[in-house]
Amino acid sequence: MSIAKKIETTIAGSSWIRRMFEEGAELKKKFGPENVYDFSLGNPNLPPPAKFREVLQEIIRSAPSNAHAYMPNTGYPDVCGAVAGFLAVEQGAPVEGGDVIMTCGAAGALNIALKALLDPGDEVLTPVPCFVEYGFYADNHGGVLKTAPSRPDFQLDLTALAAGITAKTKVVLINSPNNPTGAVYSADDLKDLGALLQAKSSEFGRTIYLISDEPYRKVIYDGATVPSIFTAYRESLIATSYSKDISIPGERIGFVAVNPQATYRKSLLAGMALMALSLLLFLT
Repeated sequence: MSIAKKIETTIAGSSWIRRMFEEGAELKKKFGPENVYDFSLGNPNLPPPAKFREVLQEIIRSAPSNAHAYMPNTGYPDVCGAVAGFLAVEQGAPVEGGDVIMTCGAAGALNIALKALLDPGDEVLTPVPCFVEYGFYADNHGGVLKTAPSRPDFQLDLTALAAGITAKTKVVLINSPNNPTGAVYSADDLKDLGALLQAKSSEFGRTIYLISDEPYRKVIYDGATVPSIFTAYRESLIATSYSKDISIPGERIGFVAVNPQATYRKSLLAGMALMALSLLLFLT
């Protein structure tokens, strides 16, 4: 083979994902696209709200001459500020524009966070079932994905997570509401998880970060609420996008936000801003 052995192995291991997409396309041809709903990897089947289209058209009409030039690594300051204002209410924390970095979707947010945090061999621990791409994201930056089982109701198993944390653990990655189970982690469990990570950080003499992957935060039912991660643990980050809640995954609009109380907040933001530039150059 002419490609790297590692990539060849990755392709073989991920071929089922391609088959899933291909199967959806074939079923649409066979039964008609109106009869097949393909939710592969969270792909929505609803169009964006009409208001989104209106605003997008207005932005295009009124955009200044430099609208399509390169922007600051972290995104336009007014955009970061608007996102921060929303997060401050949602998270119950004093989030500011400087705590937010706009990214290429939630995947971009997770990748710049892991790139800024992981040294080779560091471990990323996540409860399972989990999003299938997490292993690739950790591996992209020299990390190793480790897993811990969830409870039978798919809620966090804190005993299992505690057993999975080692001296190599740098990140605990959670996804609530969870893909694929739909579980929403409770405020009490998140608070207990924060206390566990604080204790383990002290035990191993290193900061263990909690990253909450939240693209489904607004897709909830039956009166459920998604608790604030920032009030549960100070060494925390949020990675998310607008792909699911307003059906615009193709626009790739996401962001990562750092808890304003994080001990190494400035260093973490500086590192992610640098990684955002690296990702931008890679994509252009």
